[in-house]
Amino acid sequence: MNCVLRDPLAENVTAQEAAVRLPLASRSASREMTRMKGRDVMRRLVLAGVLILSSTAIATAVEPLNGDSKKLAPYKSIPLAGEEPYEALKRGDYRVAAGLFAPLAEKGDVRAQYNLGLLYASGMGVMQDYQAALKWHRLAAGQGHAGAQNELAQMYAKGQGVQQDQVRAYVWYSVAGESSTGGSKTEIIKDRDHMAKRMTPDQIEKAEWLTKQCLESQLKKCGEK
Repeated sequence: MNCVLRDPLAENVTAQEAAVRLPLASRSASREMTRMKGRDVMRRLVLAGVLILSSTAIATAVEPLNGDSKKLAPYKSIPLAGEEPYEALKRGDYRVAAGLFAPLAEKGDVRAQYNLGLLYASGMGVMQDYQAALKWHRLAAGQGHAGAQNELAQMYAKGQGVQQDQVRAYVWYSVAGESSTGGSKTEIIKDRDHMAKRMTPDQIEKAEWLTKQCLESQLKKCGEK
């Protein structure tokens, strides 16, 4: 039943928590959602930081194999094809990154879809647009991207770009948890269970049934358009 893709960026979030901090726009939320909001913002900072670090080309000093102890000077590596948007993120050129992510996302690149969703949600490099963010996170979530699944859950929980729906939020938190491991999985399940305290038993039962249907259909029947 484990039909989702495992995404190394989402799985390694905890190990990279000090990587990069990006200034996201503040999100409106009710008082009871304050704790979840704080963790939401930090997670987005960390995920973006992990993405930038994982896409950075590394310059290394190379020692010849002929026994000569003289080392060559570090060389400046050239970004690989398809890595240009991540290089733009590293430089802080968010507008350029968004422009480069867009055609890749349209072609179905799951990483580009996820990161374009993050840029629209935060308003970095583009006009803030929760509906556009929702669109790209839905597409990436449907391809098994754990980070996008978690973002989708939070958007349903807060009513960002879509009508607030705790049942669907519960479903996507659960699916994201199945796609994740380690500390990421723990935090996702904590968010789900915290929200579940405000749900009725009938809502939880429905959400668990929908989660089972979603996973067994390999993300084809998750109730998304």
